[in-house]
Amino acid sequence: MKTIRDALVIAWVNGWIAAVRGWVWVVSSAVGPISFLVILTVYGGLSGLKWGLVGGLVWTIASNGIFLIGDATYYRVVIKYQSMLTAAPVSPVGYALGLALSAFIFAAPTLAVYLTAMAWLGMQFLTASTLYALTTLWLASAGVGFTLSGFVRHMRYAWSLPQILTVVFTVGAPVYYSAYLLPIPHLGVLLPTGAAGILIQNSTGIAAYDAGLLTAAAAALAMQSTLGVVFLLKLAQWRQR
Repeated sequence: MKTIRDALVIAWVNGWIAAVRGWVWVVSSAVGPISFLVILTVYGGLSGLKWGLVGGLVWTIASNGIFLIGDATYYRVVIKYQSMLTAAPVSPVGYALGLALSAFIFAAPTLAVYLTAMAWLGMQFLTASTLYALTTLWLASAGVGFTLSGFVRHMRYAWSLPQILTVVFTVGAPVYYSAYLLPIPHLGVLLPTGAAGILIQNSTGIAAYDAGLLTAAAAALAMQSTLGVVFLLKLAQWRQR
């Protein structure tokens, strides 16, 4: 219970309070996917709009998790916030999970806009497949962000690396396009964004994939999210020692 309480407090401080007082960061995180949404709508019409909404949903979850690299590095290197917490009676695992939850809080307003637009268009997103994809994607991307932050030693890299990774994870994977456009469709599940995109695209009806590819995407997300949590918790425990 103490770990959960620690996580909720950290998420409240780093997520809710930070989002309310620094709302410009919430808007900033939405600029990239909205740009893609506008371009796809202009050139693809209604179909492009639907692809842009699904892609933006995936991008928003993944980018906020990956951008934990900046937050976690800033807290560890610049203001020594992490050292202060580990010296206090705060669970380092709760700290790591709290940062992961704060990423979701930052993404929540943008996600609400996308989900509202999808509901207005009649897209079926309240399915077990979509909820599974978004949850595992959040765990995987937050794990990537927090884990990589442990290897960053200077803030100049902490802010630039997430931008590079976000592009790789959302443009290099079938997030805004069909996995069948790849030479080998199963390559799309190598990144958690691609695996999540495949499941959500199929669930919302903008693409139709065979059972083998859907099974591979679900299995890949299960493995990627598990590894993300394991690395996140291991790194937190190692930092405590």
